[in-house]
Amino acid sequence: MKKISALFNIFLVLIIMCFLFVKPNKVNISSVAITRGITTGVAYRRSTIVDSTFLNSGRRLDEAVGCLKKDMFYQATGARVVSDVLETQVGTMSAYGLDCAGCSGVVGSGYPALENNLMYYDQTYGSLRIVAGDKRYPYGTVVRVVDSKIGTFNVIVLDRGGDIGIGRRYLFDLLFSTEAEASQFGLARNTTFEVLRYGY
Repeated sequence: MKKISALFNIFLVLIIMCFLFVKPNKVNISSVAITRGITTGVAYRRSTIVDSTFLNSGRRLDEAVGCLKKDMFYQATGARVVSDVLETQVGTMSAYGLDCAGCSGVVGSGYPALENNLMYYDQTYGSLRIVAGDKRYPYGTVVRVVDSKIGTFNVIVLDRGGDIGIGRRYLFDLLFSTEAEASQFGLARNTTFEVLRYGY
C-alpha cells in the first residue's frame, strides 16, 4: 500500500513539473478544478479547464497537486465532493426525545423517525442525525455540528420547535430516543453549526 501511495505521489509531481515547463500562455490542462458550487440537492461543481493563471497566480505547488488528487479520486470512485460551508452560526443546541408530550414518532416533515432509529440516510451525506431547526432552513437542510459536547457530526433539519431558531433560545434541537436521554444530554453551548446544504 505504501509503495502504491509513493508511486502515485511521484506520478503527480512529474505531471506538475511537466506543466511548469510549458509556456504559461499555452497551458490548457484538461483536469478538473473542484470548486464551491451549489446545485439542487448536490453541492458541488466541476470545471473542466484550468488555465495558466491557476499555476501562475502564486498558489503553491501542493495546492495544484491537491486539485489533481481530488480529480483522480472523483474519476476513480465517482464520489461527489461536498461544497464549502454556506453559512455558519454559533449558539446552543438543546435536545428532545421521541416520547415527548405530543410526539408520535413522526417528525414535522412527515419522516417516521421512530421506524428509522432516529437516523436519516442521504445519498450525498450518508447517515444523519435529526434536528429541529429554524423555518428559514427548509426540510432537508444539512448542517455540520462542530465540536459539540458529543463531537462533530452531520445532522438534517426534519422538524421544528417552539423555542428553536435564530434569535431564539436554542439554534437547533437534537432528537433522542427518549426524554430521559435528551435530559442526560442537556445543552451543548457555544457550538458551531455549518450549513452544508439548503433543503433536499
